[in-house]
Amino acid sequence: MTPGKAKAVQLLKSKKSQDGAPLGFPKNGMGAISAAVAYWEEYAWLDDAMARRQLQVLVSPDSPQTIDKQVSAVRTLREGVGLPPSGPAPAGVTFSTVVEAVRGKSLTKDGGVVQIWLEYDRYATKPEGGGDDDPFKDQSTDIIMKWQDGEWRITEEPQYVKLRTFPVSYDPTSVPARQDGWLRVDHAN
Repeated sequence: MTPGKAKAVQLLKSKKSQDGAPLGFPKNGMGAISAAVAYWEEYAWLDDAMARRQLQVLVSPDSPQTIDKQVSAVRTLREGVGLPPSGPAPAGVTFSTVVEAVRGKSLTKDGGVVQIWLEYDRYATKPEGGGDDDPFKDQSTDIIMKWQDGEWRITEEPQYVKLRTFPVSYDPTSVPARQDGWLRVDHAN
């Protein structure tokens, strides 16, 4: 069996949002995966102030350094595309992130801390319209989600970071990728 032949996983929808951050996922493995995907697909990649608002809602109070680290990455990205380090996204410029596959592994016995690997593509739209000539394709990253105060929160607490695992590369035609837990994401809904 390969990820491409297996049935794609249907993600859960957020039940609410606050400051552009998706919330309201259940306390289970699919809830953690769905929360991570929703965050990654809805994150304000070009607006550092909006990213900070989202992160203040999504990041665990036990990992406050994560907010500044992520906002710094947004500012670096802005500078990399010729924008001032701080400010809103320019008119007509957007990023669209599509998570193609996920791999979730619990880092604790109770399932309250889960590491989610995401395989994704990111596309940009230009102010004058038209598509991205050079999208980011087949990118991967991981996010550690912690159940806290009735929500899945992002954390980079050292005791969990040291438990991270590293998967085989995602490939929809790979038997080892499926054996390692990679699941294709269904975007039909």
